[in-house]
Amino acid sequence: MPAGACKNRPVTFEAATERLIELARKNGGVLTAGDVEADAELAAAQETVSAAAHALAGSTNVFASSGESSWFPYDEIRFTDLH
Repeated sequence: MPAGACKNRPVTFEAATERLIELARKNGGVLTAGDVEADAELAAAQETVSAAAHALAGSTNVFASSGESSWFPYDEIRFTDLH
């Protein structure tokens, strides 16, 4: 999801999923709650982003640590096979 892609339209589930994977890819396969919450576009679509995170967390080769310190449902999502 390019920066500014969602300014006037809601973030779709697919776009949220792609953005979460993109953030993880930039961080060596690790996505943290802080990464997600710092992204203004994702933070503006909390329910959709949370649903996308739940779907990713249940995927093969993904390990997720639940979190309760923020709106994002995981402290960390670690992808073991992200290219």
